[in-house]
Amino acid sequence: MQDKLPAPYADPETYQSMIERGLKRFPKRGENFVKCQQKNREPDAECLPVQMDFEVVSRCNFRCVMCMVSEWPGGKRADDMPYEGFEQILDELYGLVEIKLQGLGEPLLHPRIFDMISLADERDIWTRLTVNGSLLHIKENYKRLVDCNPGEIQISIDGADKEVFETIRRGANFEQVVKNTTKLNEYEQHRGVLKTRSWTVVQRTNLHQLRDIIRLGAKMKFRRMTFSVAISYFGTEKWTQKNMQIDVGCEFSRDMAEYLIEMGREYGIEVTFWDAGSKYNLNGRIQERCSWLWERAFISSDLRIVPCCVFSNPDIIDFGNAKQFTQIWNGKAYRKLRNAHLTGHIPNFCKQCYGLKIDYSGKDSYEMSSL
Repeated sequence: MQDKLPAPYADPETYQSMIERGLKRFPKRGENFVKCQQKNREPDAECLPVQMDFEVVSRCNFRCVMCMVSEWPGGKRADDMPYEGFEQILDELYGLVEIKLQGLGEPLLHPRIFDMISLADERDIWTRLTVNGSLLHIKENYKRLVDCNPGEIQISIDGADKEVFETIRRGANFEQVVKNTTKLNEYEQHRGVLKTRSWTVVQRTNLHQLRDIIRLGAKMKFRRMTFSVAISYFGTEKWTQKNMQIDVGCEFSRDMAEYLIEMGREYGIEVTFWDAGSKYNLNGRIQERCSWLWERAFISSDLRIVPCCVFSNPDIIDFGNAKQFTQIWNGKAYRKLRNAHLTGHIPNFCKQCYGLKIDYSGKDSYEMSSL
């Protein structure tokens, strides 16, 4: 779509107050933030990351059709992230203002997920995570999750009925997810806070149900709902071919989006959209190139550095041990990838976010083997 649709955003009041409080409490964070805001784009980054994705677990109790976890033996790639490793990285990366505690796995499977959220909250680091809704009833997790004060909780809702939902999110129990999510939203509103958001990955299997998903969202008492209209290809030929088959692409129209927005208003729900396929611009200013390479990274559960959440897997791209993050941040691998983006030689595994054609038939101009 040429014109940008309304995108999801953090609750302005809670987000801005936490960010500002953290910048004042931690002077080094404030100095780093100012450098990052200048958006200088050189092969060497002048600031440490201000955002970070932590894959706290690589395991999941679902086998979703669009996710590579579905093909991992036992639904797991590596061990859970050690709490001590998470804490050490937070200590080292003093510039962080925002983190996401989720990768490909289900974060509520981590035995210390609430401690991780609380640790970030104590340091005025705004936190969000995505959960599949299946574990919220266990030990009243729906209460514990709200009470440890994350900035935003996204719940995956990919179908309006049992058949579609469980076809996409294999291993799910539709009725249990609906019941759990309703409890979560009721408790959030009882506490007088705004934290939850439904997140729907639009695909050919559920395209006909988007209106019904809004109706279901209203019954579950959501106040914010987001539709993601681009599926991740994970930077590999196999998953590009696989997920292109279910990606709706141009089948999702602006007229459809506007209808959903208006329908949301009738239910008192803010409807927004996420298009991961057109985030960056190769033909515009240098500042419009991928911001991850200068401001953010992904750390896997086994503490490996991955340059982007689109890959979400160090078996695809591994920049090294996260315990040496500050040394690696301006090392050879990062400088090479940044330079590729600066010069317009976008690798195949990065083309999705630029809306560029991905072609695995010939030789990629970017050689991973030389990193």
